[in-house]
Amino acid sequence: MKKTRLLILIPAIIIVAGGGFFGYRFIEQRQQEKVEEQKSRLPVLKIEEKTYSLSDFENYVRLIIHEGQEIDNETLSQLFDQFVEDRLILYSAKMRKLELTDSEQQAFWQKIARDYPLQEGLKEQLASDQGLEDSLLVAKYKYEKIKEVVVTEDEIKAYYQEHKKDFLVPERVMVSHILVSSSDLAVELQQKLVKADETAFRQAARNYSEAPDAYKGGLMGVFKPGDLPYDMEKVVFGLEEGKISQVFQSPYGYHIFRLDKRYAPALLEEEEVSRKIRNILMGNKVKDIIDKEVEELKTTYHWQIVFENLPFKHEGK
Repeated sequence: MKKTRLLILIPAIIIVAGGGFFGYRFIEQRQQEKVEEQKSRLPVLKIEEKTYSLSDFENYVRLIIHEGQEIDNETLSQLFDQFVEDRLILYSAKMRKLELTDSEQQAFWQKIARDYPLQEGLKEQLASDQGLEDSLLVAKYKYEKIKEVVVTEDEIKAYYQEHKKDFLVPERVMVSHILVSSSDLAVELQQKLVKADETAFRQAARNYSEAPDAYKGGLMGVFKPGDLPYDMEKVVFGLEEGKISQVFQSPYGYHIFRLDKRYAPALLEEEEVSRKIRNILMGNKVKDIIDKEVEELKTTYHWQIVFENLPFKHEGK
């Protein structure tokens, strides 16, 4: 009888002990959650009477960085500096009673519907996101500061003359290839094509190549030194125009390369790079204006960073 009672008691003891263990784990987890919640409420930035918590910064980061993506210390510091500058702009925008118009909001929602048409409920979710609304207001504030910025043709011409070295293009080659997984087939094709013309090479690429570019007759593209793996580059750049290589083995299989055309080093004309120069100059002007505005705001308002509440070592400004 005692033995029977003991057998009955053992499972009961295990259940009680297990319940105690899991209860302890639950309490421990809840305590950890409370600690994290308290940390997230810690102030990290103060602008006049407005206080921003660690949670505010984390939400700001989520709007920029995909969830689950690892962020190193340097990037976090840069993001926090950007957060500070944007919050100063936001504070100034609200002090100046700047608001988003109905047409501006409508334009934003139309863009969302165009870019994310299949995500049901996205509009409702974003509409309730205060961080998103703040970001749009910051963007409007910046736009109001830079909307009159222009880049003239004279500025483009002057930049081109001063930075010609940036538009020097090194020697380049247009390359095609046939890729097969059999060394015997590669050798056979190489022997057949060594004296063949371009048309025969293209047809052989369409018929036999296992590379994604087979449908283009094996055309890989145009490459400059450093674009291709070193061993492959030595073979390709060593070819004469219109000639094919010996069989070349790579981790992908067996290649036969053809050098279709060789381009000598050249200086790109101003017309070819004018759009790129315009974008560079516009970017520089916009950055200078916004940087100047932020510096003025830093002297206009009283603000303070609470570095000790940041969960990372700040390496920024």
